[in-house]
Amino acid sequence: MKTSIENLFINSKHTMKEALEVIDQGAKGVVLVVDETKRLIGTITDGDIRRALLKGKSLKESIEDVIHLDPIVVYNHMTKEEIKEIFIKKAVKQIPILNGEGIVEDLISINDLLLPQGKNNLVIIMAGGLGTRLKELTQEIPKPMLKVGQDPILQHIINNFKQYGYNKIVLSVNYKAEIIENYFQDGYAHGVKIEYIKERKRLGTAGGIRLAKEYIDDPFFVMNGDIFTNLNMEHMMNFHIENKFDMTVGIRKHTFQIPYGVIQVKNHYIKELQEKPTIDYFINAGVYCLNPNLLEYIPENEYFEITDLINICIEKGKKVGSYEINEYWMDIGRLEDYNKVNQDVYDLMCCEEEGEKRD
Repeated sequence: MKTSIENLFINSKHTMKEALEVIDQGAKGVVLVVDETKRLIGTITDGDIRRALLKGKSLKESIEDVIHLDPIVVYNHMTKEEIKEIFIKKAVKQIPILNGEGIVEDLISINDLLLPQGKNNLVIIMAGGLGTRLKELTQEIPKPMLKVGQDPILQHIINNFKQYGYNKIVLSVNYKAEIIENYFQDGYAHGVKIEYIKERKRLGTAGGIRLAKEYIDDPFFVMNGDIFTNLNMEHMMNFHIENKFDMTVGIRKHTFQIPYGVIQVKNHYIKELQEKPTIDYFINAGVYCLNPNLLEYIPENEYFEITDLINICIEKGKKVGSYEINEYWMDIGRLEDYNKVNQDVYDLMCCEEEGEKRD
């Protein structure tokens, strides 16, 4: 997964205040000074600006005097081992990757080299909701950070993707985003690589997907941040690709019992009476596989629901498939759902402990 590299670009005419703003937004601790062709001129870290300020420089002054004009770089033709050796010798955290013409292509960290390669399919988790239906629990923390067992819901989601080799994660955050960012940071402590897209306003269950456009090259996952499931993610993605769907919607069978006797009537005659029948139907399970070409249907910086995207794809004649989820699944939207999933996890842990004792 490439870094959102252009978010780290500035030119030599910027002020130190502007450079700090880019450093803060890019969350990498560094900015890349480039010319109009994106050829690298140098680098500046937040430490460089801090030291300049301590020497009496002003935030309004140009960055020209604090640019590292001879930064450590690597090139896109170099092997992983060659790059790793440079990291070790130079003892740096991040290095720009250039092409043969000196144009910046990416920014790599030592953690990128240590993290298992994983699959190329990106995982976007929508974690910016307000959690209003659980407001007694979400006044202090965002809903994806509510604990199920010992870990936050979001941790369970990430772990489930990771076990199938999907370790490139983008979190779309809004409400109390700093709690999520402080917990997961860059993801490496959790065995994944995490980038953040920040909704400056609420964009719905699909509007934030477009913010991740620069990270997406292959079919990718989108999942709501309040779904607890042990779904086999690899099976779902393989199903999506093998069937050549543009979009695959995870669905879940839901059974509803009508609490009354149901009468079938024709021409005032009763033809049948069913006592409290059950009805089976499928519900949207909040897990999706999408192809990159669908991004063009998502409006920029507008509130947009995933249901709108599904309907647009159907209207446009796109192949929209379904994948039935038979594994454990729970949408944690209500207090009773949250209590049930915690009880289910507790019961599972007790069963496992009992099994270990018998062994």
